[in-house]
Amino acid sequence: MDNYTATQLLQSLQVGHEGIRYLENCIQSGELNTSDLAILNDLSDLLSVVESSTATVATPNRVKEINANIMFYINELKENAIRGNVELFLYDFRFHFSSLYRILEFEVAYIVENLVTKQDYPRFYPELGVVDHNDISTKGVNSLCKVSVVLLSYNNLSYTRDCVESILMNTDNVDYELILVNNGSTDGTKEYFDSIPGAKVIHLKYNIHLVKGFNMGLMAAEGKYSAAVCNDFIFTPNWLKNLMICIESDNQIGFVSPGATSISNLQQISIPFISKEDFQKRAKEYNVSDPSKWEERVVLLPNVLCCPTALLSRIGYYDTRFFRGEFLDDDISFRIRRAGYKLIYCGDTVTHHYGSLTTVTDHQTNSLEEGRETFIEKYGLDAWMDARMSSTYLDIETGLLSNVNSILGIDVKCGATLLQIKNRIWSLHGKKPKLSVCTTERRYDVDVSSIAEQVFPLNSLNQLPEIPQKNIDLVYIEKPLDCYSDSLETIFSSLANTMAANGKLVFTVNNTISIETLYAMLNSSNSIHNRKIYIRDMVCAQARTYGFELFSIVNYTPQRNPESEQMVENIAQFLGDGKENEVNYLKSLLKSTYEIYQMSYTGNNLYES
Repeated sequence: MDNYTATQLLQSLQVGHEGIRYLENCIQSGELNTSDLAILNDLSDLLSVVESSTATVATPNRVKEINANIMFYINELKENAIRGNVELFLYDFRFHFSSLYRILEFEVAYIVENLVTKQDYPRFYPELGVVDHNDISTKGVNSLCKVSVVLLSYNNLSYTRDCVESILMNTDNVDYELILVNNGSTDGTKEYFDSIPGAKVIHLKYNIHLVKGFNMGLMAAEGKYSAAVCNDFIFTPNWLKNLMICIESDNQIGFVSPGATSISNLQQISIPFISKEDFQKRAKEYNVSDPSKWEERVVLLPNVLCCPTALLSRIGYYDTRFFRGEFLDDDISFRIRRAGYKLIYCGDTVTHHYGSLTTVTDHQTNSLEEGRETFIEKYGLDAWMDARMSSTYLDIETGLLSNVNSILGIDVKCGATLLQIKNRIWSLHGKKPKLSVCTTERRYDVDVSSIAEQVFPLNSLNQLPEIPQKNIDLVYIEKPLDCYSDSLETIFSSLANTMAANGKLVFTVNNTISIETLYAMLNSSNSIHNRKIYIRDMVCAQARTYGFELFSIVNYTPQRNPESEQMVENIAQFLGDGKENEVNYLKSLLKSTYEIYQMSYTGNNLYES
């Protein structure tokens, strides 16, 4: 496809959009004539052109499936017009046909994005421009209800039934509408959805998969907030009420989600139970709104994607480029946070998750790596390496987290772990320290700016800014100290001039014989060749010279894949010559990725004295 064809496609889709708006205006004014329906024939021709133009592009897309659904509903609209079935015509036009056409627009816009000037087509590229928070708030004022609960299902009827029943049973204390999206199921889901009184049901003739399926439901939402859920969850007493308490506690909150019995990203809440009834009873006892359990996050997994409906509309819903849905959660988190909103994990609310039924067919492919690469291409960041929190924060001694009103994070990537340290202080002591960030890598500026009050560029550790001096209660350096070119003397001297009396310092040093280091050496990594070698006594002696006293040192051992674990075992057995004590010692060294140093600042600078 060339630039001319791409431009023609977007312009044609825009003409089609204007035709749909014309029909919509005719419907609203009650002046729709049979002759006006000729526009549907023109749209059918347009779909044919779009499909043929995109048939050979390398970009993964679902234009064919989307078009098949649109054609189905064009025929339904014609049939209903002939039969005079006005109510069904209006329903299909609004909640099926118009939404499907919008989804097609997003799909084509993604396919041609590198061939057009996006600024010329702002409607197709909602990421352009600044999100107006006042506009988002205003649009939510006259909503039909408080929340639109959007459930997407593709087969697995027994799980879907459990999910729907749990929503109906546990959501009576919130004004909500239930939107059920049947994503081309063939197992009786259609009939079941049609049997739910009062539900807004959307039926897709053909499966358009997770991303587009969810967007169909979200586009139909008429609540102030939307809460999108998968059919592999069971919901619990007060689940939605608790989410509403959180999201309405601060107009800067744009995305909240509860915990679940099976989930990653430290959003798991373990509650033992022996039956669904027992789980509901235990969940009712647990689900008591408690702000001390709310955690601000850099990335939030959408057990429930609960956001202002107008905000989702403004940013373009889920991004269609995430073909199979993997890393969709990271992307929606980034877009909402970069739009100036906070993401809050509601640890005071638990749901039950069976596990990935909605995306099970995609998981049989290489979907994780595919989604990861898509995220990297879009942001220039690796969601796993740059935006996930490390359990380092769990190893910080509780004593170091008292009386902390300000934190300086240095080279904290997107800030996920730094933010979790702040969350931990909030949970322990009921205060939210102010965050400042210094970074030597400018690609993180946008993201750390979304969570910190101040962000300073940094060339080296000997140039820490005045923020102001002697006002930092805790310094957290995420990048291992041995990766900096600065000397230990320079580093500790600069830190001493920044920290408040009785301040705390947390930093890491790489273990030079960890399995990760060995892998990097085999790959001739520059990061290994440029790294310094520090031993504990040397680090502690230099720190003491500048007024820092050691609090503790913790070895950090992450979870590894089975291949790495086996490599650790093999190397330890070989070097330890099979001797149990030596083998165990070597295994502990190989498994420890780095050491976490935790120090307190006494202010007694021996070097100056």
